[in-house]
Amino acid sequence: MDIGQIILQLLAATAGSFGFTIVFHVQRKEWLAASLGGLFSWAVYLLVFSLFGHDYLAAFLGASFSALYGEILARIKRAPSTVFTVIAFVPLIPGASLYRAADTLMNSQIRQGEKLAVYTLAFAASMSAGIVFTTLLLHKCFPGSKS
Repeated sequence: MDIGQIILQLLAATAGSFGFTIVFHVQRKEWLAASLGGLFSWAVYLLVFSLFGHDYLAAFLGASFSALYGEILARIKRAPSTVFTVIAFVPLIPGASLYRAADTLMNSQIRQGEKLAVYTLAFAASMSAGIVFTTLLLHKCFPGSKS
């Protein structure tokens, strides 16, 4: 992947995250910080994928980063971490593979649809595990913190 494609993807991740700041009624003063979470989590995903070539590991670490970013921003901004975590998490959501799985299943391409569905579920499970792992670790290490 060339640098132009990477920059385009990072801009799209930021724009997508920004859209969700509006959908979730995030205060205007938090728009930039929340949107940058999407850029950073997608950058982590791209970096891990380029180093290791493994989607699930990249999804796990990208989602872990989004949880870490959300927890840090929550403390800095004195706001709930969920808002920042979910917005940073948005670019990682496997919407394209979910669409392809549904499309192939609806077109009676059962084998291909099953493969795509399993991939999508495993990817989503990796993302969920990343958020749960990081959140539990942070709450274990810093028991007095609240999200």
